[in-house]
Amino acid sequence: MGARESASSDGTELLSAMKSLFKFAAAAAMLITAQPVAAADTVQRAAAVVNGVVISTYDVDQRVRMVLSTTGGAQNAAAQQRMRESVLRTLIDEILQLKEAERVKLKVTPKEIDEAIERIGKQNGTTRDAILKSLAANNIDPNTLRTQIHAELAWSQIVEGALAPRVRISESDVDNELKRIEAGAQSPQFLASEIFISMDSPQDEARARRTIEQIYQQLQTGTNFMQLAQQFSESATGARGGDLGWVQQDDVPAEVWQMIQRMRLQTVSQPIRTERGYYLIALRDKMRPAGSGDEKPPAPPGRPAGVAAGSVKLKRIVLGVPPGMTKDQEQNYVASAMQLRQAIRGCQGLEDFLKPIRGVVLVDLPVLPIKDLAPEIRQIVQTMNPSDVSMPFFSKEGEQNLMNMLVVCGDRIREDFVPSKAFVMPSREDVKDRMFNQELSVMARRYMRDLRRDAAIEIRDPGVLNTASN
Repeated sequence: MGARESASSDGTELLSAMKSLFKFAAAAAMLITAQPVAAADTVQRAAAVVNGVVISTYDVDQRVRMVLSTTGGAQNAAAQQRMRESVLRTLIDEILQLKEAERVKLKVTPKEIDEAIERIGKQNGTTRDAILKSLAANNIDPNTLRTQIHAELAWSQIVEGALAPRVRISESDVDNELKRIEAGAQSPQFLASEIFISMDSPQDEARARRTIEQIYQQLQTGTNFMQLAQQFSESATGARGGDLGWVQQDDVPAEVWQMIQRMRLQTVSQPIRTERGYYLIALRDKMRPAGSGDEKPPAPPGRPAGVAAGSVKLKRIVLGVPPGMTKDQEQNYVASAMQLRQAIRGCQGLEDFLKPIRGVVLVDLPVLPIKDLAPEIRQIVQTMNPSDVSMPFFSKEGEQNLMNMLVVCGDRIREDFVPSKAFVMPSREDVKDRMFNQELSVMARRYMRDLRRDAAIEIRDPGVLNTASN
């Protein structure tokens, strides 16, 4: 594949990232309670000035509202404040990208923006007009979306035109990478996703650390990892929702590899510091080659004799839901349940762990065939492994509203490690494309770093930030 063909693929990938980002086109009304725009929202105070271009607090508020509506999780005042610094950084970068497009005489027409919104609509089973009406109905200025798409299109064209021709991936580079991947097939591998926030310089570390911590806190409220990665991750994988695919030891920084090996399935790591920046890792699955002595770990202690394959032992954590909660109170309640979920380490000792917590009941369920579970429970359990804790979910018993989490004990639903025959070597073309896009992403980050370094950026409203900074 030639440089321009690869770059076009990467540009398409950048655009396709917006597919999930704007799913609210069909569902925004369910995600946001439409409210009149407060008078304060219309006050155009300057939040920042970037090379003479003003970013108003209204611009920040609008983008925060759009981000929270499309990523799920908490949308209350605390969540809005938490995301303001990350959003302001994104808006600053977009101004720099658009200014750079002007400098190189690159133009994105209103028609191209409309066509991009139309494509997003088709990908989500709706139309451009429906997307714009949904925004208006939820007090989000359509220009908030148009500005973001304008910057995305302009930047992808700059990257394709200025940087892609400079990427050089030799055939020997591809040969060496294929050999490394093949050798790694005999070692443990992990299916993971990432959110990466880079550090432009040592002086930038405090800002990068705050940003990753703010994203981590928002994830604790049930926000979708993939969509936050699409919004904020500065890695090439951001266009794919942070998907790293199956990773081997040398695919990720040493600090990330050490963390992945200690993680439980279906959990998100705490922020991981590396030389280049900070990571959050979501561990989705893992595998180890056959013959390693660990293809089928022994059944957990206390497993009842004669339990048929396909059966499962569950414990149910039940939390009573106070009546008459507001939407903000309900989101805070879910956030508290998410924190409890993160602290649970499996069935063993669970009863003693929960005893001091008021309002929590632990129900010890019998071993049940998976096929006999209620469909909605079966759907949850089939994605879990031993010691996994499900996401909180609501149920109603009589007049009582309940919040539940399920903990898997006993039989394995699927193996933690699968035989090496499940491993499939990627094609030479796929490896070359991946290497090309990784190198292009590194060059694009350097380009943005230089634009930030040379820019005149003034934060006018420190209230937008947790700590005022560039």
